[in-house]
Amino acid sequence: MKKKRIRYSEFGATPEKSAESASPVEAAAPIELPEVPVAPRPRRNSTPVELARALAAAQLLEAANAAKEAEQEAAKDTSRPAPVPAPTKTDLAEVLVFRIGLERFAVDLLAVEEVIDLPVIHFVPEMPAAMVGVVNVRDSLTPVFTPNAALGLPVAPSEAVLIFRRAAGRVGVLIDDVEDAVTIDLRELRRAPDADDNVVLGVIRHDGNMFAIVDADALIAACQTAALLEIA
Repeated sequence: MKKKRIRYSEFGATPEKSAESASPVEAAAPIELPEVPVAPRPRRNSTPVELARALAAAQLLEAANAAKEAEQEAAKDTSRPAPVPAPTKTDLAEVLVFRIGLERFAVDLLAVEEVIDLPVIHFVPEMPAAMVGVVNVRDSLTPVFTPNAALGLPVAPSEAVLIFRRAAGRVGVLIDDVEDAVTIDLRELRRAPDADDNVVLGVIRHDGNMFAIVDADALIAACQTAALLEIA
């Protein structure tokens, strides 16, 4: 008896209609695919500086009033221990929290003029190593520096520029994004280990997040000084 040879490709195969047996309508029917809507890419959500200042001022007043009320309530109850003094105006500070890579930093809110998405950066011949170029901010050329060396961070691509207004003009610093404007109690500031005391004033925890408080003038000076040392 002659055995029939079976091909492996025939296992699990279902009979299909041949091209000759298919009707003209079936053969010519196009396959229509449903249209899938493409969601637009969200833009970076930076906190407007003017709005951030107004919100921070309101938070500052609310925190001071709440602390004062708590101190008054505790003073009425003689069975409780002596209340902790409420923070004074000099103890509270309004800061703008920004992110570089995975690290969070904060700077005095009044030192910041604005935050912009990263524009076209123009190269300047023989510029310092820490200076990445200049950008056009309202018809004014603003030098932009990378703060990574001054903050001890590896160089990485950035998405935004933090604009400071100084006496000599505007200065930009590359960052990734702005997160929020918050009110902090400077009495909770702790010294940062292995950090430049001139640039990083200390670290503080707020709402479960730890970030470093940076002095704006010292940061800009450190960027410029590091650049001068590198090209010397």
